[in-house]
Amino acid sequence: MQKMDDIALTIQLKQGNQLAFTILYNTYSEQAYRFAFKYLCNKELAEDAVQNLFMKIWSKRATLDEARPLNHFLFTVLKNDLLNILRDSKNNIFVLDDCLELLERIDDEHIDDDIDREQLDLIRHAIDQLSPQRRKIFSLKITGKYSNQEIAEKLHLSVNTIKFQYSQSLKQIKEIVRQCAISLLL
Repeated sequence: MQKMDDIALTIQLKQGNQLAFTILYNTYSEQAYRFAFKYLCNKELAEDAVQNLFMKIWSKRATLDEARPLNHFLFTVLKNDLLNILRDSKNNIFVLDDCLELLERIDDEHIDDDIDREQLDLIRHAIDQLSPQRRKIFSLKITGKYSNQEIAEKLHLSVNTIKFQYSQSLKQIKEIVRQCAISLLL
């Protein structure tokens, strides 16, 4: 059964009440952001997804159904938007800068945040899909301790091979993360 607050809030939204919209935003925006970031691994795209979600809610407020819980409607709209973002291969959903901290903590078993843990599991899964050579290059590179030259010397490979294999590793990880996120949302 839906809470009376949701029904009253929906009625107020339908009437164009901006305070009701602010209450809705304050109630759900952080949760929506965390949900979006969990799948997109990208701060800017997650922020954009949340902004677009609330813009859609405001523009479609007249069609809201009081009988439907607001949070179900919100997260259905957000989930559909996330799927569209993930399916659009032009979006660079996996930004290394956003996930570098997570990647550095890849072996840390004391992660408190469930979102971080889920993202780490997704990243671990993607890294596990790399060939042994790419995995080694990727692991050495993300520690930040070694230059391309040092990695090349350590592995008896050329610097260009290190650069190429690392860039291919990133592409492969991005694609695996994207496909896994789509599967999880479906």
